[in-house]
Amino acid sequence: MIRCLIVEDEQAGQQILLRKLTNMYPECNVLAIIDNKNEAVEFINNNELDLVFLDVQIIGGTGLDVLQECNKRNFETIFITAYDNFAITALNENASYYMLKPIIDEEFKKGMTLVIDKIRHSKSPSKILIPNKGVYLPINLSDIYYFESDGAYTYVVTAEDRVLSSKNIGYYEKTLPAESFKRPHHSYIVNIDKIHLFKKGRSGILIMQNEKEIPVSQRKMNDFLDYFIE
Repeated sequence: MIRCLIVEDEQAGQQILLRKLTNMYPECNVLAIIDNKNEAVEFINNNELDLVFLDVQIIGGTGLDVLQECNKRNFETIFITAYDNFAITALNENASYYMLKPIIDEEFKKGMTLVIDKIRHSKSPSKILIPNKGVYLPINLSDIYYFESDGAYTYVVTAEDRVLSSKNIGYYEKTLPAESFKRPHHSYIVNIDKIHLFKKGRSGILIMQNEKEIPVSQRKMNDFLDYFIE
């Protein structure tokens, strides 16, 4: 879940934002809705958050005051306001996105896609431990091209190495971050960032950056088409 806080002093604005999050982004859990600066600062300082929505004009100060007075800034920020003259200042305060009221769905989706991607990336592990001959080898996820099934075992392939793991491919499908690693075929899991070409036919073929050709099963074709079209 993505832990959210809404800081907005207008009740209508609170409800509109809450409704959009509930309907479009059910993975967002709104922990609180606060209408004033002091309570917002206190809540942020005492809770772990992933995303804070800040109105510029709130009771007791501004959204910018909230950012400047809180003790920690380990969360993404979206400013939502009727005043476009605050945009440069907000962005200079490392805001992730800036939206103008009234909130248009397309703009809301654009901002949320950008911010959620950043949150997921920050939460994703950078390494994975590969069990191999009684030891665990740490490998950077970004270095992995693909995983290849070999019965009860799995080969982990990077640019420099091909490591045999004692875990089956189903284990890695459950373990790996789903936004970065996809399973195009029962025998493979690929790193999306390492795909060079996608050839579409009756079934598909992924050509990885190391020139390895990996089949895409008919059952998985729509998943990969949707991903690349988006």
